[in-house]
Amino acid sequence: MKSGVDLQRAAMAEICSTRDDWSFHVTSDPLTRFLRDRRMQTALRMLRVRGLLDPAKQSVLIVCGGVGGEGVFLRRYGFTDITVSDLSEEALAVCRGLEPRLRTMSLNAENMADIPDSSYDLVLVQDGLHHLPRPVLGFTEMLRVARRAVIVIEPHEGLVGKLIGTEWERHGDVVNYVFRWNRSILDQATRSYLLCKQTIVLPRRMWDHNVVVGKLARRFPERWRLPVAKVVYQVLRPVNRLGNMMVAVVVKPGGNPAHRSGR
Repeated sequence: MKSGVDLQRAAMAEICSTRDDWSFHVTSDPLTRFLRDRRMQTALRMLRVRGLLDPAKQSVLIVCGGVGGEGVFLRRYGFTDITVSDLSEEALAVCRGLEPRLRTMSLNAENMADIPDSSYDLVLVQDGLHHLPRPVLGFTEMLRVARRAVIVIEPHEGLVGKLIGTEWERHGDVVNYVFRWNRSILDQATRSYLLCKQTIVLPRRMWDHNVVVGKLARRFPERWRLPVAKVVYQVLRPVNRLGNMMVAVVVKPGGNPAHRSGR
């Protein structure tokens, strides 16, 4: 019997062998970039307002990075030291083709034993932990190899997710359970692993229905598409506390400039 890890690796290999259009990850279309990048923008803004963001000097490890969409975004944002990791060698080959300046690493996110503690300033995952058989283990490994902060962008546990969210994802013969996070799970997993009261855990809940919003926006003339998408999410903003997505930043002890200066 194949493990969940082996099945995910095989599924990604099949996708990479049959698909030849990866433009979604590298496009400069304003609407697509807004829909694809808004959660990442939110996470980086959370770091920036706390004085924790310095793209030109910080190293980043992307976990479950697939073909490198997050790496492309970070490169355009100004980061230069970026490593995209994934189980699939085929996905990483696509990643190098999309953006040759990205480093790649074949890596099981649940077992990063070859990476020393505190090796990267930032460690990031977007829609990847819920593909793992042991999502919390993948998260604590991220905490271990991060020097300053961890960014986690994953589905949020809540009424909306239970009513209309996908519980089981199927890709051919491959099935994975969609593990959903919330403030309590994130906080407990962080503090039980790091054992430090000074750790800063900053979960934020928001709506993310980019396929639906994209279809709606594309019904309008091109010049109105991006404004329409922004208006939709602006309308939803007052009820973000009910949103289906979690964008979270965990700042490790010593990663906060205020702590280092003794304030």
